Amino acid sequence: MFIDAQKFGYQNELRFFLLLKLMYKEGKVQLNEKNLQFIEYVEQIKTRTTTKKYIRLLSELEYIGYNYKTGYYILNSFDKIRSFHGWEVRLAFPIDYSSYYKIQAVTGAVIYSYLHKDFWRKVKREKSVQIKGSTYNFPTPTFNYKKQHAPVSVIGVNMIFDISNSTASRLKNAAAREQFIKLKKNYSKPILNLKMEKGMISMYDLPENIIYKDGDYRFQLIDSIYPLFYFIKRKKLKT
Repeated sequence: MFIDAQKFGYQNELRFFLLLKLMYKEGKVQLNEKNLQFIEYVEQIKTRTTTKKYIRLLSELEYIGYNYKTGYYILNSFDKIRSFHGWEVRLAFPIDYSSYYKIQAVTGAVIYSYLHKDFWRKVKREKSVQIKGSTYNFPTPTFNYKKQHAPVSVIGVNMIFDISNSTASRLKNAAAREQFIKLKKNYSKPILNLKMEKGMISMYDLPENIIYKDGDYRFQLIDSIYPLFYFIKRKKLKT
């Protein structure tokens, strides 16, 4: 849900829906004047037109339904929404009142932690993976990959989720600020011939990821992360 909202630009509507799910545990609500005013106050929604736009889109996405006989809006279950959209991934992020509105941070946490898990799954299958001169091993059956960093690039996020590099970077930093993930910056050894390296970068039209750190010029390498939360697993979808 978070990835889909990021890709198609309905983060505010998703936040509105999550608040409804938290407030109305029974799964239905009459969105009368009193309830709408309170929700708009909490969400700092300035106009009723905006609220109606949110409700309309959530209805189109099958997040909510409406019972014309009772006048209640039905808040569809997460698994019903998954089934409608064909989302087979079972990993889920635990949401409460302290996190539901941190859309960017949660989205970053979900994306990067999923890729962290996927990276170590690949290492376990192949026993070792080498990236940028670093070798990652899965040495023993008791190895706890959850506490090990994994390299996850914004380019990889772009290729897999169709999210721009700049947005992928913002999502990662937001997740790190909220301490959903641990972020580690990586740098190369000192560059011996800066002029030559810059010439090669210019010749092949490469991104210039050279920074000055610890008294030397270095290449900024792919960041490493590991999650500071545990995914919950939803049940399997029915065939």
